[in-house]
Amino acid sequence: MGIILSIIVVAILLYWIFPFESLFFYLLHLYCKFKVEKSIKLVAFDMDGTVLDSKLRLPKGLFEMIESHPNVKFVVASGRQYYSLLNIFNPIKDKLIFISENGGIIMEKDKVIHIMPVPDAKALEVLDLVSEDKGIYPVLGCEKTSYIENPPEYVMNDVAQYNVRLETVDDIKSVVGKDNILNLALYCHKRAKDNILPKLADISGDLKAVLSAESWVDVINANVNKGNAIKVIQEIYGISPEECVAFGDYMNDYEMLQNCGESYAMENAHDEIKKVAKYIAPSNDDEGVMQVLKKIL
Repeated sequence: MGIILSIIVVAILLYWIFPFESLFFYLLHLYCKFKVEKSIKLVAFDMDGTVLDSKLRLPKGLFEMIESHPNVKFVVASGRQYYSLLNIFNPIKDKLIFISENGGIIMEKDKVIHIMPVPDAKALEVLDLVSEDKGIYPVLGCEKTSYIENPPEYVMNDVAQYNVRLETVDDIKSVVGKDNILNLALYCHKRAKDNILPKLADISGDLKAVLSAESWVDVINANVNKGNAIKVIQEIYGISPEECVAFGDYMNDYEMLQNCGESYAMENAHDEIKKVAKYIAPSNDDEGVMQVLKKIL
């Protein structure tokens, strides 16, 4: 009798607080939220321009959010070197899957679960194409470390943000063949689209060039992208695209957003990314990823 009375009292209070229509839509919202919560099994997010703000800071509470949802696979998907990501997420590294070098390698609990390197001969072809332009600085992103050929200080400072393991060499071609090349990143200060992409118009069909930031073009295996890496993870864990959420801001996030049922472009994203995404999230400087995750998880 007491339980029935309590239900009646709660129902009367709800009706008093909400008109019938408002109550209906409120309950519908709760139902939809519950449905989304139950279906999300994977959350993937890009780093720079997405989960990191303009000062390269993670949003407050992200680690706690990840730890409080052990049944969700959280995937860090970046063009950065794996060791750079590991340095940032070290306290919770075993709770994450890492897609690094734009999908060239997938790591989980310090083990390689998928790798697709750039053929050495093709890497040499690209290096030859850009060797005459002194404003372009190639970075060989390899499995064990990255290499750059004696850059000026301002370039070194930028490159070091994305590569914790980084060695300078006198001749970058000399290291080809010593390690798996996952990404041949080409740096040109704020002019990558106009200064680098035209030089790569005729590169081999085994490779592709992707604009990953204002100053960066990544040359990778033609079959490599974050979206295909997500597919590998989906297959391993039996997760459907409809059960996945992804966040991104730039062109190297394009396929990842396509391969996740719930896709978010950041407010600060490239216009093409906004076109392919299902939703627009608040900007990276407004902790847009966290704002969305708090609503859907």
